[in-house]
Amino acid sequence: MKNLSVLGALFVLTGCTVVPIPLNTALLPGLVPQSPPTHRALQTEVGMPVLPDPYTNTTIVPPSLNPTATVSNPTPITTAPLPSHTNSTLVTTVVAASAQDMTAIGERIFRNETNGDASKLLRWNSKGNFADLGIGHLVWYPANQRGNYTETFPSYLKYVQSQNVPLPRWLANRPSDGGPWADKAAFDRAKNDKQMLELATFLEKTVGLQAAFMTDQLRRNMPAMVQTLPPQYRQAALNSFQVMEKTPGGMYPVLDYMVFQGAGTSNTERYNGHGWGLLQVLLNMERVQPGPNALAEFMRSAGDSITHRVAAAPAERHEARMLTDWQTRVRTYKVPTRVGVANR
Repeated sequence: MKNLSVLGALFVLTGCTVVPIPLNTALLPGLVPQSPPTHRALQTEVGMPVLPDPYTNTTIVPPSLNPTATVSNPTPITTAPLPSHTNSTLVTTVVAASAQDMTAIGERIFRNETNGDASKLLRWNSKGNFADLGIGHLVWYPANQRGNYTETFPSYLKYVQSQNVPLPRWLANRPSDGGPWADKAAFDRAKNDKQMLELATFLEKTVGLQAAFMTDQLRRNMPAMVQTLPPQYRQAALNSFQVMEKTPGGMYPVLDYMVFQGAGTSNTERYNGHGWGLLQVLLNMERVQPGPNALAEFMRSAGDSITHRVAAAPAERHEARMLTDWQTRVRTYKVPTRVGVANR
């Protein structure tokens, strides 16, 4: 493609071992082994609605990525113009997705992240002192506490209720928006409590709603995300995102990659100034039409990004041991068996 690549992070979502990103992105904390996490899809720094650390020209020089997959000759794609400011509400092409589509996407990410173990949807982020919940790593602070990341679990509960889906009684009747656990010790002691088990079941049964919530957050934050790129690269990244939106099954790879490798907007999501998150993948895609070629091209670009990440990682991170599992996960992006779900 064009020798470009650049960042990774997200909006109000999350990812990896359990170290969130100061905005909305996510590394992977489940199935695939991970190095110390950097971001979370649904975790953003307070006061920075979307991106905490703006990109600087000294760190956004994209690395050279050589395409490894053959893609048919691309044709120009018409997309909406970029906004002139970061507060634009939504400039991406919104493509309606059915509840069935979102459920398929959510179930797939659930398997990727936890290998089907609902208990792994309940995590505690010791660094930020909050509960890290669901496939999108929703942030829930203890009652009367706040931190550096935007709290998103209460917003998700309101979203669920707006879809006329009932909450577990204790969640619906909670006295405040804050979580019931004061710290990790309290969270761990409650692991087998009735409320905790109900929470795990609730999160497992609403993975489709979590996928829909993540999709909505990503669409709303994409305009601000691309603004972290140098001006000459912004439209290309937005074009690729719109192509994936228009591709049947295209939101599965977009959301899944963001969950396990981050959105790509934070300075902590890069080695030697080069990032590996969702924005980098979108930026390094060749221009293709929506459809199978777009899935193949996203997979190709994602594969290049994780390969370059591992090659640039400090030796003490031992990331090479994770590459095979990461590549296996990325290969699920190519051909959907039904909208939202891909073959292994």
